[in-house]
Amino acid sequence: MVGDSRSFARPACALLIGAAALGLSACSESEVDIVAFEELTMVSATIAPEDERCAFGGAIIQTGLDTNRNGTLDGDEVDASSGQVRCNNTQPAAASPLISAFVAGQGMPTAGSSTTLSVTATDSSGGSAVSYEWFDVTNGMVLAEVGSTLSVAIPADAEPGDTFVYQVTVTDAAQVEQVRRIVLTVSELNVRPVTTVSTQSHQLFLPDGLAAPVDQPTGDFDGVVFFAGTDSIPANQQKMGNRSRRDLGGFAAQRRNFGFGNNSREELDNLRNSISSRNEYTLTNIATAVTRACAVGRYSMALENATSPTDLTRALVELVGLSVDPGALGSFPDGLPDEVLAALYEFRLSVCFYSPDDVVVLVSLVVDAVKEQYEAVTSGVTDGTNVGEADAMREQQTDEFVGTGAGGLADFLFVIDNSGSMGDEQDALSQAASAFISVVTNSGLDFQIGTVTTDRQTLRGVGYTNDTTQFQDDARPGTGGSGTESGIYWAERSLLSTALGDAEDGSSTLAGYPRTGASMSVVMLSDEPDQYSRYAGSTFDPNSNLFIDRSYPVYSIINEGSPGDYDDLALATGGSVASIDDITQFPAIMNAIATNAGGAASLFQLSETPISSTIVVTVDGVSLAEDSTNGWQYVSGSNSIVFRGDAVPSEGVEILVSYQYIDDGEPASP
Repeated sequence: MVGDSRSFARPACALLIGAAALGLSACSESEVDIVAFEELTMVSATIAPEDERCAFGGAIIQTGLDTNRNGTLDGDEVDASSGQVRCNNTQPAAASPLISAFVAGQGMPTAGSSTTLSVTATDSSGGSAVSYEWFDVTNGMVLAEVGSTLSVAIPADAEPGDTFVYQVTVTDAAQVEQVRRIVLTVSELNVRPVTTVSTQSHQLFLPDGLAAPVDQPTGDFDGVVFFAGTDSIPANQQKMGNRSRRDLGGFAAQRRNFGFGNNSREELDNLRNSISSRNEYTLTNIATAVTRACAVGRYSMALENATSPTDLTRALVELVGLSVDPGALGSFPDGLPDEVLAALYEFRLSVCFYSPDDVVVLVSLVVDAVKEQYEAVTSGVTDGTNVGEADAMREQQTDEFVGTGAGGLADFLFVIDNSGSMGDEQDALSQAASAFISVVTNSGLDFQIGTVTTDRQTLRGVGYTNDTTQFQDDARPGTGGSGTESGIYWAERSLLSTALGDAEDGSSTLAGYPRTGASMSVVMLSDEPDQYSRYAGSTFDPNSNLFIDRSYPVYSIINEGSPGDYDDLALATGGSVASIDDITQFPAIMNAIATNAGGAASLFQLSETPISSTIVVTVDGVSLAEDSTNGWQYVSGSNSIVFRGDAVPSEGVEILVSYQYIDDGEPASP
């Protein structure tokens, strides 16, 4: 039903005209002349859901005088100035949006450049009988273009930060219409380009290197589908590797929660379960974290049958990307004739939750064998920094730093379950230790690692160490420990400090850790739920504790089916959760932990939260590549830049980090 509806009755005097034959008193002739024409209303157009004006759709109501007294409003009787928009309060059961995709090929153009806006739409009966009307909102001009694409030229004298707003109205043969706007922000030359997508409530920004086909999905979908391969990645960003024309697929879409999760983490779990409950998909959690409004998950996805990126993308859109439940896709972009088939993918799923009616889902999937080649693209599309409100402004920022010749101080405390069931997991951790230390070392960090168990705070081996062999030994404490496991309790005890107000000093503090100026990251490995209360005599509060108070992020590698407080603590501290179930994934898990922990120790904390795929880093005027081996990486959890390998800046050099950010009025996350 259309909200705020009114009934328009015939004037009383006019009613009496038709009653004269019944002997009722009628109006005088002069009175009849004044009121004889009835004012009627009509629905001139139906507004589809997900419209710029009405989230749930509605109608445009017009009025006029029925001068020919035929009981309806003819076209020449409508008051052209009378149109009123009336919005529905809820989503009508049979209503669907017309627009499924609205994309700007270059959402942050530079002065004097051009970009193309493209719309994918279907009519309300599922066909293609739609018309397009384009409007230049900035200059108040109706444009001549009547097709589904619009070429836009940015004035040569435009300044960085200037915005240009364009609006498209799509109307079908049944006079159902939908309005959608998109905002273009003029960029400086020293940030990387992005593709902008307009959904009902948001702007979404996709990294350079993703190709959004002109023929986007139709049906119950509000967003964009994209792909990547050797044809889409710019030549200067390509690495050596066995890549194909299409190795990656994914989508970004706005939808509702359909009565399930009430925050980003719950909705991420809901969507993940929707996928993993199907026999053809097996997911192993590599890292799940929460940043701002988004929960970000990274998984290994094993398929029952080898599948192409295009077909897998379509299957996942149908599972977790539709805007209606139950919903259906119409058309979908075609696959490539020679497209690669794979049975193992790296799968990233992020959920940004704003309200039950406003959820953004970000998905990327890439053939596992070449996942390192696409790290910058997959992180840029799923780290959650690329989602803004529809009317949010984008600003330019350059942060300046001076190189120190090092990457900062980083201390780690590993807490390892030494109960009887942990032999294989300890061996896998020990084998992954060298990869962990390699990543940390490659960041230029001055690091130390201490190890305790889930039944005592005694430091193993020589205490804190940066020796790979020693850490590998410390990671195997054996399986003769207590079955009452509590990684949280013994980590807390080890980190007690009288200097910080505690009643005693723990084993790490007595050994001199964390060092002054060093970050402290805690890694917990256990296949059983934490039993904190068995030692402490009280329950543990994941949201109020030593780890939060002292900014010690916790990384939990656990049995997700029985996590205890491990998962809640990790997410509350800005750490992450990973699955202990598949020990073959331990190297990837440890790599992710090392990367994030390196961000916590970084000396290069940004002043704003960037759209990460716009970042450009220069050292003494020379641009550096975004590269996990010899370049830089952005770590969203700590909002920092980490340098790797040969790119670690030497002492005294000038470092400039330029980027665009979404101005939402909130300070950057620490």
